[in-house]
Amino acid sequence: MEKPSKPNDLSEASSTEVVPHHLPIKISTRFPKEEKLTSIIRIQEIFDKGTVLFIHPIKIYYLSNDCTYNRVLITVPKRLHKKAVSRNLLKRRIREAYRLNKGVQQIHIPAPTFVDINIVYISGDIMEFKPLNNKISNALAKMQKNINMAAKPNDAPAKRT
Repeated sequence: MEKPSKPNDLSEASSTEVVPHHLPIKISTRFPKEEKLTSIIRIQEIFDKGTVLFIHPIKIYYLSNDCTYNRVLITVPKRLHKKAVSRNLLKRRIREAYRLNKGVQQIHIPAPTFVDINIVYISGDIMEFKPLNNKISNALAKMQKNINMAAKPNDAPAKRT
């Protein structure tokens, strides 16, 4: 006896289907391995040469990269959160907040600009997800604004000395 096929099965969808332009663009909210920043040398470069952005309790260091995607490192200091359980809880919350908000950030950044981001949680308190999500969203929006301003050519003529 055959199983009835599911009408909404995505595996059967043809890759040549034309999507109408009036539909919203779907941005992946996945957080694949290649988007995780792991290079010790690159992490040190971000701390040394990167731009710092602070919205309590989040401090973000970022530096442009040569990849075609953003890479992220999430840090919760052991000095502030002694127990691994609390550090892991905060990292999971930050990771989820970034994952949910990264699509909004990727839409507005100019195409050739991708960054390596280090998100550091600097408070000794464990924050709930909703306020933390708002802080991450605000921090990413502020970072996006800074990147867009840096990418814009100056309208004022240069001074001659």
